[in-house]
Amino acid sequence: MKYNESVRVTNDEQLLMNIVRLRYADSPVFIDLPSITSQFEISGGANFLGGYGNQFEGLANLGFGEMSARDSPTLSYRPREGKEVARTLLTPLSAELFSVVNAGANIEQLMLLTLNDVNDVGNAPQATAMTPKAPDQNVEFLRGARLLASLREREGTEILVGYEEDADGVSDPIPASEVGGADVLNAAKEGFVYRSRGDDQVALVKREKSLVLRVHREFVDSPEMRELARIFYLEPGLSLYRIKPELSQNALEAAPRAIATNDTVYLNLRSILQMMVFLSKGVCVPAEHVARNVAPNTPGPDGRPYDWTQVTAGNFFVRSQKHRPRDAEMAVFYRGYWFYIPTNDSNSRAILAILEILISLEESESRTGGPLLTIPVGD
Repeated sequence: MKYNESVRVTNDEQLLMNIVRLRYADSPVFIDLPSITSQFEISGGANFLGGYGNQFEGLANLGFGEMSARDSPTLSYRPREGKEVARTLLTPLSAELFSVVNAGANIEQLMLLTLNDVNDVGNAPQATAMTPKAPDQNVEFLRGARLLASLREREGTEILVGYEEDADGVSDPIPASEVGGADVLNAAKEGFVYRSRGDDQVALVKREKSLVLRVHREFVDSPEMRELARIFYLEPGLSLYRIKPELSQNALEAAPRAIATNDTVYLNLRSILQMMVFLSKGVCVPAEHVARNVAPNTPGPDGRPYDWTQVTAGNFFVRSQKHRPRDAEMAVFYRGYWFYIPTNDSNSRAILAILEILISLEESESRTGGPLLTIPVGD
C-alpha cells in the first residue's frame, strides 16, 4: 500500500508540474513507472558461547541472536516520447468519453475541462493557447454547464449510450444470398451491419455509438431546461437531444436538418494538451514573474495583465508562495516558488482526477519508444 500511495502522489505531482510548466510556456515532460518489483528478505542467526554454574548456584547461558529484514524494490522508469505521447496529447477526445458522467464525474467540471464550445457557445477557447493574444471569457458557457449539472443532481436528466445507424446505407443493395457468415463477422469488426432492403437484398450500414441527453418528463418544461435551451440554442420542450462531436462526418451531413430542428448538442472537444493548457490558466503566477514577463501575459481591456484564473474560478486554482506550504495535497517547486493545491480544495483535486482518467483512456495500449531506466533502491 505504501508503493500504491507513493505512485499516486508522484503521478499527481507530475501532472501538476506539467500544468505549471505550460503556464510558463515551457515543455511538459512525462515519465511513466511501468513496474515495481519488490524483493523482501528475512534472515536470522544465533550463537551459543557456553554456560557456567550448577544446579545449586544457578545456570547461566552465554549467547545471542539476531534477525534482520530488508525490502529491496526495483523501479522501472520510462519517458514517454515520440508518436505515443503526440497521439495522446494532440488527438481530440471522443464524444463517447462523455459517458464517464454516468460513472460519477461532475458534468460541470467535465464540460469546463473538455469542451471548447457547445453549439458555438464558447468556453474561453483562447485559453487553450499557451500565449493567447486576446482575453476571453466563458460566463454564458459556465451558466449553461451549471444548469445542466443542477438538473442532473436533481435526476432531471441523464446521458444514455446507444447505437445509431446511417438510415441511407453506405453500399448499394446486393442479393442476400451472396452474404455469408464470414462477411457478417468481418463487417461487425469494422462497425458495420447488413440490413434488409426488400426483395431479398441487403445493404451495408455503418453502426456507431451515440449519446443522447434524456430529459425526464417533469423537467421538460421546467425554467431550468428553458434557460438551458436558450443558452445552447436548442429547441425547448423536447425530451431527447442527440449529442455529437462537432467535426464528425455524420454531424456535418446532418447539419442542415439539425439547424432546422435544434435537437442536437454539438460538442467541440479538446485534446489532452488543450485541456492541460486551459487548466494552466488557473495557476496563480507570482507578481514578480508577471512584472518581469517570465510567464506569458495577455493585455486586458484596461491595459493591465488579464487575469486568466477567472475562466477556471470555482473549479480549479493553483496557489503559489515562496515557502513550502504545510496544508498542501500536492506541491511542486518551480522557478523559485512552490505551486500547490490545498488539501481542502476538493474541486481542484477532482478536476485533476478527471484529467488523469481521460489521459489513461486516451493512452495507446502498445508501449513503444523511449529507453527503460531500471533503478534498484536500497533498504
